[in-house]
Amino acid sequence: MENTAATYRQCEIKNGEIFLNGKLIFEKKEVPFAKFIKGAYKHFELRYPKFHKMDRLCKLAFVTANLLLEDNQLKEYKPEEIAVVMSNSNSTLHTDSKHANSIKDKENYFPSPAVFVYTLPNIMVGEICIRYKIKGESVFFVSNEYDKEMLTEYSREMIDCGDAKICLCGWVDYTEANYYANLYLVK
Repeated sequence: MENTAATYRQCEIKNGEIFLNGKLIFEKKEVPFAKFIKGAYKHFELRYPKFHKMDRLCKLAFVTANLLLEDNQLKEYKPEEIAVVMSNSNSTLHTDSKHANSIKDKENYFPSPAVFVYTLPNIMVGEICIRYKIKGESVFFVSNEYDKEMLTEYSREMIDCGDAKICLCGWVDYTEANYYANLYLVK
């Protein structure tokens, strides 16, 4: 079977900067992640009330996806023709730690369902799917490093096999020390 899928349009967030198709569109260096991502949300006038309840990984993915898809990039596709293929190396470690801290002290046991729900990376994918009404296949990989070639090839296989016509694809990873998102479309 001939591989006809092509990669196009990309949004990348790292080190206090946001790039769309390689062009710097927002910069707020020297501020903590929480302030940076909230500043980007406000700057780009992203209106989505659930954003404020999301964990940091979801916020990173959500802002990246919104900027990538802002020009209604998916309008020509049926919801079931759109797939999502994503990966990272830390899964939801930041939120997992927060949840673990809320339950480790038996005297002060207070787990939060609002925190617990974000202990799965599929929730990040789900938030994007809900926002953009994506109903196609989705998959999330946890790997040691960003393997864009593997993610793109997996997306192309889905397209070539007829499981999707377009894929939102890429890497979104967050830790207290570092964050990086690189989402792109494959069609």
